[in-house]
Amino acid sequence: MAKQERASRTHERFLDASADEFSRHGYAGANLQRIAGHVGMTKGALYAHFPSKEALAAVFTSAFHRVGQELLQEIGEGDPPLANLRRVTDGFVRRMQSDLRFRAGTRLAFEEGCTHGRPPTVISDLSATLTRLVGDAQERRELTTRQCPELISSLVVALIFGLYYTAPTTGPGDGTEQVSQFWQLLSPSDTECGT
Repeated sequence: MAKQERASRTHERFLDASADEFSRHGYAGANLQRIAGHVGMTKGALYAHFPSKEALAAVFTSAFHRVGQELLQEIGEGDPPLANLRRVTDGFVRRMQSDLRFRAGTRLAFEEGCTHGRPPTVISDLSATLTRLVGDAQERRELTTRQCPELISSLVVALIFGLYYTAPTTGPGDGTEQVSQFWQLLSPSDTECGT
């Protein structure tokens, strides 16, 4: 049992070191020797846990897709559209800030998407969901109608994922506050509502 526990801890340490490596350097720049060195093991030991760099990267991209879909499932049926917009966007921002493995998966999924000439499925689904919710919020006068839902949706997606990459070198701050301010900027003005 102790041997299994040690192997499991080593596996997790390799995942943490790999997440950091992929997050910083992307797939092409990631170095398996550096990952093994961070864990204090050999590259051979890393291969005992993961048969290839590709298999290791797949752990993060599949986790990114799974978690992204889970975040999209947090939309409450019957809740006001703006509440759902805040919930979904805050969920993605918090995950980007707190989960190194999610960030690694994000970077790898975007790189893969660039290679294939299309965004990751999670991003397409997020964009479609945001577009629908923004349109619903505009119909209910919760958001400005000065811009089309597609434009607002694409700006929100850029904001969510851009916050991580533009955070100060000391680390990501509370991006949820910035996203909240963005939604406030899009609140309808008195003149729009006719008051």
